[in-house]
Amino acid sequence: MQPRALPRELRNRAFDIRAAERAGVSPERLRRRDLVRPTRSLRWHRSRPPEGIERIRAFRPLLLPGQFISHTTAAVLWELPVPAAHRDGPVHVTSRLPAAQPRRTGVVGHRVEALRAAVRDRWGLPASTPATTWIECGSMLSVDDLVVLGDAIVSTGRCRTTVDDLRVALGQRGRCRGARRLRAALALVRRGAGSPQETRARLAIVRAGLPEPDLQVEIRDGHGRFIARVDMAFPRHRVVVEYEGDHHRTDPHQWATDIRRHREVGRRGWVVLRWTKSDLGDHLVQTLAQLREVLRERA
Repeated sequence: MQPRALPRELRNRAFDIRAAERAGVSPERLRRRDLVRPTRSLRWHRSRPPEGIERIRAFRPLLLPGQFISHTTAAVLWELPVPAAHRDGPVHVTSRLPAAQPRRTGVVGHRVEALRAAVRDRWGLPASTPATTWIECGSMLSVDDLVVLGDAIVSTGRCRTTVDDLRVALGQRGRCRGARRLRAALALVRRGAGSPQETRARLAIVRAGLPEPDLQVEIRDGHGRFIARVDMAFPRHRVVVEYEGDHHRTDPHQWATDIRRHREVGRRGWVVLRWTKSDLGDHLVQTLAQLREVLRERA
C-alpha cells in the first residue's frame, strides 16, 4: 500500500516532527519507509534528500540555546573547500560550557568554553566564524587541506578574514588539537588563490624548490593599460601559470575569453603555461621540470 502523500508544505524539504504534527501528519505516517530519519525528530523524503547547505539547515530546529554549527560543517556553510568525505558526513555541533555536549545519531558533538566561542549567523544558523572554523578543522584535516581552507578564507570577501585574523585566533586559542599542523599551514596561507587546485599548484611549485609565484597578478602594456589578471605569475621572469579547471573547457564563452587573454599576454613577451588536473597528478614531475626549465631560460 502506497504511503499517503505528505502535505504540500512538507513534500520538498526536510522537516522536524513538530512541523509534521502542526501539518496534521500522524506518528504512523512518520514511520513509513519512504521517509529518511537522519537523526531523532528529523525527516525528509527518500526521493528528495537535501544536499550541502540545505542538509545542514535542516538541523536548525534541533539546535538548543548556546549550540552552534562548527568544524567542517561550518566550513560547508561558509561555502569553503573541504575534502568530499567531510562535506556529507555527520553534522558538527558545539555547545558552550556548561551546556551538555550534543549526543544524537548524525551529529558529532563538541564543547567549548564560552570565551572561546566566536559565532556569526550564516544562512540563518549560528556558526563558527571563518577563523574559528579554520582552527577547529586543525584536528581533522591535513596541512595541505588546511592551507587550501585558509587560502579560501582569506581570499573570499564574504568571510571578511585576513591572515592576521587567523594568526590572532590561533594565538588566542592556545594549546589545541592540531596546533602543530595549523602553525605549519599558517606559514603557507596566501591571499589571492582562486581555487583549491591553484593552492595545490602553488604548494607543488614551492616544495620543488622553485620561487614562489605571485598571485592575482595584473599585466599591463607599456602605457599602463590593463591587459589581464592571471592566477599566478613570476613577474621577474615574465612567466604566467594558469590553472585550467573543467569549466574553462566546457564553457564556450570562458574558453574564448581565455584564448584572447592568453594571446594578448603572449604578445607582450610573457610565456603562458596552462596547467590542468592531470598536470598536478600523474604528470606533476614533468610539469614542474618544464616550469623549472622555462624559469631558467628567462632568468
